[in-house]
Amino acid sequence: MTTTDPLRVEEQHVLAIRTLNDVVNERRYDDMDALFAPGFVDNNPAWSVRDVAELKVLLAEAHEAMAFTSHHDLIYPAGDDKVVIHITFTGRFVKDFLGQRATGEPITWTSIEVFRFEHGRIAERWVQADTAGLLRQLGVPLP
Repeated sequence: MTTTDPLRVEEQHVLAIRTLNDVVNERRYDDMDALFAPGFVDNNPAWSVRDVAELKVLLAEAHEAMAFTSHHDLIYPAGDDKVVIHITFTGRFVKDFLGQRATGEPITWTSIEVFRFEHGRIAERWVQADTAGLLRQLGVPLP
């Protein structure tokens, strides 16, 4: 099988997303650079991240405050350039965050994410997360 075989490419993309999950859970943020394409675009309505450097900072701050890990509940290729995941995050609110005092309480939230690849690297991501549920658990007032 050659690397241009669509099945092989899909397998490589799924492996990259699994690797990303491991890297994030192990807080090896600098290892993310090799997984993302130059010009990466993050489409997440919950925050504005312009590039991988900002994404790494956001993840580090969130890890510090919520001591979370992520688990892929579902992961599957969607064509030759996309991977879709359903992911569950679990943690504990251990440090003040978003103007709220840490409670030490457990937290959990889910997300559906679509990753688009270019030349084997993540070029774009779309996120639809249960941000309102997470904010409610952190005690952030909602409208």
